[in-house]
Amino acid sequence: MRIRCIRRLFSTGLAAIILAWSPQAVHAQDSVENFIDLAPTDFGYVNQATRDRMNDEALQTSTRPFKIFDNLYYVGIEWAASYLLVTSEGLILIDSLFDPYIETGVEHIRELGFDPADVDYVLGTHGHFDHMGGHAYYQRNFGAQVGLTAADWKRAQVDKDHPVFAMEVADVDMVIEDGDTLQLGEQTITFYITPGHTEGVLSMEFSVRDGDAEYRAVIFGGGGANAGDYWRNQTMLGNLRRFQVLAAQSPPMQVRFAGHTNGPGGAGGVPFFERRDLLSARGPTDAHPFVDDPSVFIDYLERAEQNAEQAVLR
Repeated sequence: MRIRCIRRLFSTGLAAIILAWSPQAVHAQDSVENFIDLAPTDFGYVNQATRDRMNDEALQTSTRPFKIFDNLYYVGIEWAASYLLVTSEGLILIDSLFDPYIETGVEHIRELGFDPADVDYVLGTHGHFDHMGGHAYYQRNFGAQVGLTAADWKRAQVDKDHPVFAMEVADVDMVIEDGDTLQLGEQTITFYITPGHTEGVLSMEFSVRDGDAEYRAVIFGGGGANAGDYWRNQTMLGNLRRFQVLAAQSPPMQVRFAGHTNGPGGAGGVPFFERRDLLSARGPTDAHPFVDDPSVFIDYLERAEQNAEQAVLR
């Protein structure tokens, strides 16, 4: 029988300490109506060079899907990531690309031997068009349940008619709160709300397998200082300090994925697609190129904390 549930996780003393480091995480986010005052996003961060790259269809579709771990696959394009998490009870898709590449992601799933109709959940790291432009497609065509934080459900609804980055927005299925978990088969995903890039950025932790080895993996969206935005930088300081505690727990976080794959794939500076190429050439005794030393993610968090502190002082 399939398990379809969201349940509260933080019941331990450690959780209380962590939440104290991230004050915004304790605010309940029960419905999109909590965020009625959001203004349309300034998409100025997507400059003309990036737009040209996004619109280069030959470049974007040149990336083929591939297996990263035994239970995790890449089904994205050159610029934007999309990850397929495979469980014994169904599939979970993390981010869904954007027009005109939504069906490219669907074909990538099929190319890997999976049926997109088996996607039970589509999760969004945040509410921008390039990460959740395809959520409604999976919901309407395959019956997938769509999950996002309340703040970013609202963000998507506010931004959906943007003249350049318009998207169809899915119906609200799941409003994910900080500390919730999603369980499907043997897989449990833990959610952390880490605002900054948007009001409700969703970071998530899950397990990946490489033969007999299992690793803690994370998609972390709570870093990156914003010049001139005092409160966002204060919020990100909380995110970064909280994750320094989480990353150092046993076992440590050794695998980190980004929402965009044409930058460094981890704090060690090895780009995502270079790791892919190393993986394809991996010998039987070679280390997995997507698995970092435990210090790598913590070093990244510490450097990002210093950048945020400097931005606050400025």
